Amino acid sequence: MYSRLTARQNAIRDAKNNLPGRGDLQFSSFEKELMAMARNEARQITSSYSPRLEVLNGKYKPLLKDYERISKDYDAHAAKIGRSEPSVELSRMKYYVLMLLFVLGEIPMNSLAFAVFGENQIFTWIMAVGVAVAIPWIAHSLGILFKRWTVPWWKNAIGIGTLLFLTVFGLVAIGYVRVQYLGDLSKAGAVSSFGNSTLIGAAFVGLNLVILAAATLCSYFAHDTDSMLEHLHRRTNQLEKATRTVEAKYRKILTEQQEKLHRIQQRTQEIIHYYRKINLRKRPDHEKPKSFDRDHELGVEFENEDEGTKLEAEAAPLKMVASKQPRS
Repeated sequence: MYSRLTARQNAIRDAKNNLPGRGDLQFSSFEKELMAMARNEARQITSSYSPRLEVLNGKYKPLLKDYERISKDYDAHAAKIGRSEPSVELSRMKYYVLMLLFVLGEIPMNSLAFAVFGENQIFTWIMAVGVAVAIPWIAHSLGILFKRWTVPWWKNAIGIGTLLFLTVFGLVAIGYVRVQYLGDLSKAGAVSSFGNSTLIGAAFVGLNLVILAAATLCSYFAHDTDSMLEHLHRRTNQLEKATRTVEAKYRKILTEQQEKLHRIQQRTQEIIHYYRKINLRKRPDHEKPKSFDRDHELGVEFENEDEGTKLEAEAAPLKMVASKQPRS
């Protein structure tokens, strides 16, 4: 891009020759050359940003296709069951946090029990973590079975009974191992007597059952009676979030590009205005050429604004439908 000094030199030189002519509608050679340089810079900027914009467009189109497909399934299923909103009392985030707390609470108790095997500390903690994860996971399944009770009733009853039997049996076995461990420590004199070790074992089992019951309630309140409706609702929210992320990145890149293009256009117009002012001041005839009444246009930026509008317009149907869905 030419500087103001170069513009002044060219303006004085052209003014001495009364260029451009008073009735000439064509721009001066300097202005044409300046605009060619501006357009070249603009093309370089758009070329540098185009790959990133194309990548985002490539991510955006599959999201719209997925949403259209899921939206049809959602509408059909909602019409079938007579409702479009899942009924949950516990949000997904709160549910995950509570389940994590249950797991963290189980680990130290189980590590104490499995230490009786005399294994390496790492293996002891691996076994403790395995049981600590298993109990909330069983509770997760129990909560879903209770919430989504099917007909005939005995199908769910068999699943619930089997899980409860295996869980209680496993907890009793863990409690027995704990009792043996505490008893061995007491006999060896490593710790003071714990009194009735059976009661201690029962307390451990009872505490695990409390955690199992609490986790089961969390699972019950965090799920809807209709699994398909819950899945479609969650998937819709995921697509909406992903779409908004792509839109935000696209607008950010497009804004940066537009700012640079506008700076080029503004700088070019300033130099042209300065050139014309000096040219008119130094002209022997002091008459304004007709070409000075014409404005230059950069041209490239209008095309990129259309791209941004296109992306936003394509997102409009998704936003409209997604906004009707509650977020969990």
